[in-house]
Amino acid sequence: MKQIKGGGITWFKAHLVGVKGKVEKCKKVPIDIQYQIQKSIEEMKSKKRKVEEEYEDGNPCDEVTDLFHTQHIEAPHTATSQKGKCHIGNYFMPRTTPGAQPTLKSVMQSKEVIEKCDIAISTWMIDASVSFNATNSTYYQPMIDALYSMVPGYKGLKYYRVRGHFLNKWVEDVKKLSVDASHASKTVDLLFKLFKEIVMYVGPKNIVYIVTDNADNYVVAGRLLEREFPHIFWSPCAAHCVNLMFQDIGKLSEVTDIVSHASNITKYLYNHCHRLYLMRQFTHGKGILRPTPTRFATNFIALQSILAQKDALRALVTSTEWTSSAYSKDVKAKKCVEQVLDSNFWK
Repeated sequence: MKQIKGGGITWFKAHLVGVKGKVEKCKKVPIDIQYQIQKSIEEMKSKKRKVEEEYEDGNPCDEVTDLFHTQHIEAPHTATSQKGKCHIGNYFMPRTTPGAQPTLKSVMQSKEVIEKCDIAISTWMIDASVSFNATNSTYYQPMIDALYSMVPGYKGLKYYRVRGHFLNKWVEDVKKLSVDASHASKTVDLLFKLFKEIVMYVGPKNIVYIVTDNADNYVVAGRLLEREFPHIFWSPCAAHCVNLMFQDIGKLSEVTDIVSHASNITKYLYNHCHRLYLMRQFTHGKGILRPTPTRFATNFIALQSILAQKDALRALVTSTEWTSSAYSKDVKAKKCVEQVLDSNFWK
């Protein structure tokens, strides 16, 4: 076995790192140890250059060389030790993953240093208007871990690289979970097959709940999925269920007449800029939601909106500004006034 004799801590470091032209590189040294020792050598070189600049007279080389050769790894201190700070933690890559063995450096970090880091992160979030819920993301701590293990001098991603390469990469990953089923009929067998493929791709142990549409085929497919994976629960979309309930309620003749009545009032007021201007004068700038034919829950929200402006609308159609206007004599205007003043409509 080849032996290397002579030299001090400097040659030992050079052997571990593999400094070219000095000594043969050790083939068994781990990458993280190699990185930290390389960092130590660079720091010592920086100290040497600083000393040479400060001492222009004389020859400080002996002092610098002695400083460089006597650098060593100190043992951990006891509670009563008064020696210099321990540097063992500098020779290990930082670890922040829960459950991982912490480094001595991370254990000894002061509260001031931790707070400085927290302030830097929170300042960026506030300045960039990042939602505070972002800290609950499953990717938040892994991002911190990745940054902590990077070499010094790492520069963050630029705007165009995030919105370009990495956004496209993320989209491609999402597309792997997307299925274009527009060409096929949404049968129970097809839906169950698609749901099962997604579950197997994500991992059954990573899914505990699935929400789908409330149509019959989705209901049956959801029940089959529960039978296949007993730990996964299925339920219909609550918003869709409520919307279907309002749809059935909206089919009642009494409700249909009320919605049509409210729709006629809002349409007439919103179809002319001056009428809309007068309405906003009496409602103090507040608008009225218009009933729509497709979203049934929206119709009831619109009815609540117009009911809140009952007194303002009645004051509008009986005001001098309205009765003296040119369109007040119009047939549609008279119909609108009649509907607004109809007491049965407001019951």
